[in-house]
Amino acid sequence: MGFSADKLIIGACLSLFVITGCHMNGQEHASDSDEMVIKEETSVVGLPNPFVKVNSIAEAEAAIGKKIPQLRFIPDAYQDSPEIFVMNESEMVQLMYSSADGSERMLYRISEKFSTELLNGDYTKYAINKKIKIRGHGVLVKGNGDGQGYYTAEWSVGGLNLCILSDVPLTDEVLNKMIK
Repeated sequence: MGFSADKLIIGACLSLFVITGCHMNGQEHASDSDEMVIKEETSVVGLPNPFVKVNSIAEAEAAIGKKIPQLRFIPDAYQDSPEIFVMNESEMVQLMYSSADGSERMLYRISEKFSTELLNGDYTKYAINKKIKIRGHGVLVKGNGDGQGYYTAEWSVGGLNLCILSDVPLTDEVLNKMIK
């Protein structure tokens, strides 16, 4: 039995159909070679960084139009001079304190527009999640319950929402020294 021209053409068409992909439920599926071309031609575009570094607290205060409540004390684990950032020109100020070797950091965030929960941005499930009083402020603190301290502290003052996030746990004593 020999191959006829019709069978040869049908076989070639079926092979092309399998190689180039097919329609399934109205969706087109690309072959592996098509995906490679698409990947090579597509550039990866990320979201723009909303944080802009500024040179001083005064510059950050001008951006948000409010005086920033300063921390009274910076824990020994961190250097006293923070890097200062403003988010989206006026929505939030972030002071980033780092350890001498840069392995640990503490963020102090200030915003009129974001709630303390949004400022925090740490959705870790902590064993301790309670309010404590510091200088008349109700401060929500979160920690592991291991007696080491807290990793986050959130409070509001003068129409501003404030939040501290620390890689090094902060004790009650340290927070009392920090918060005005």
